[in-house]
Amino acid sequence: MKKQHTGAAQAGVQTEIPGLTPGLTESLAALTELGKHRLSASEEHEFLRFTLHDMAQQVADTVQGNALPLSSFRAWIVASHIVHAQFGSRGEVVWGRASSSLAARLNDISAGLSPDTGKQQA
Repeated sequence: MKKQHTGAAQAGVQTEIPGLTPGLTESLAALTELGKHRLSASEEHEFLRFTLHDMAQQVADTVQGNALPLSSFRAWIVASHIVHAQFGSRGEVVWGRASSSLAARLNDISAGLSPDTGKQQA
């Protein structure tokens, strides 16, 4: 019989990601904790949106040269599992927007654009 992984079980993976920044570790823990609290739909949506967009920025900030560290990539994947397991369709739209935001930031970084101004870095 195959074992089902819950969001909480996936969150346990965070301690097994070598080189993970403390901020990303905290973000994964916050996502896991959110699923344990009773909040209104709007409060849950706002907290989830803030946490994922902040996490996307943290992941982008770990880029070294033009490479995303494996630990950051793994943390983003674990976050995906947490969001889908704990929030289902409620989290999919927020997840999609945060992923698009991360993709845009990574695109800007690879193009040599400043994350603050959108202009070419010297």
